Amino acid sequence: MAGKSTDYPKAQMKSARALGVQEASGLARLGDGSFLVVDDEHGIFRCMPDGSSAQLEAGKGLSDLEGIAITPDGASAFVLSENDGSIWRFAIDKGDLHEGGRLGELPQLSKERNHGWEGIAIAPAGTFAARMLLVAVHQTDPRRVGLFDTETLQQNALLRLPRDAREAIGELNGVAVDAGGRILLLSGKIGRIAEMRLEDGSLATVSVYRIETSKNDVPEGISIDAKGRVWVCTDGKGMLRQLELLP
Repeated sequence: MAGKSTDYPKAQMKSARALGVQEASGLARLGDGSFLVVDDEHGIFRCMPDGSSAQLEAGKGLSDLEGIAITPDGASAFVLSENDGSIWRFAIDKGDLHEGGRLGELPQLSKERNHGWEGIAIAPAGTFAARMLLVAVHQTDPRRVGLFDTETLQQNALLRLPRDAREAIGELNGVAVDAGGRILLLSGKIGRIAEMRLEDGSLATVSVYRIETSKNDVPEGISIDAKGRVWVCTDGKGMLRQLELLP
């Protein structure tokens, strides 16, 4: 990994468009090309390729939403509320969410009132464990990557960032995991994505990439779709970006 910030390669932007959700803080791509997107204060939306969006009944009444993830089979969605660390699970049917319920909450790692969990992803069965796991990032103080059982939220592991990653990236705003075990950590305010691997039970840094950011449009959500494409959403202008990470 390059040692100086000026040496970090810049992620190539393949496309960019408005999502139709201004305060987008987490996203996950459905098989039909639409996205499920969470808004900090206004719930869950389905965003279509033409830029239109519709608020889903399932998210009404939920607040401080910061993450959403879809299971590999596309049958379920997990949603994170940062305020108390709550995790909700919903069934997905034709792009809508149904039969939802609160699973519980992620552990509180600091003395702050806000739980500080800022993004979630799904690690498919066989990547980090025999079973599918929920992956969550704790934004700061302490910055951690947690692995949790998707049925009970029992903690499987709580991982520290290696020193090179701690120095390269700032607050953790989002996380994505692919079927090969690649972990992408989004640090939106500082404008970086760190590519990580899990080696012998610890995180190892593969590379760090620079991305565009501004104080009025902060990248807050990241997702990898079934074809390995990387997507980022922003809180401010509500943009959807497709990025290519090249060394």
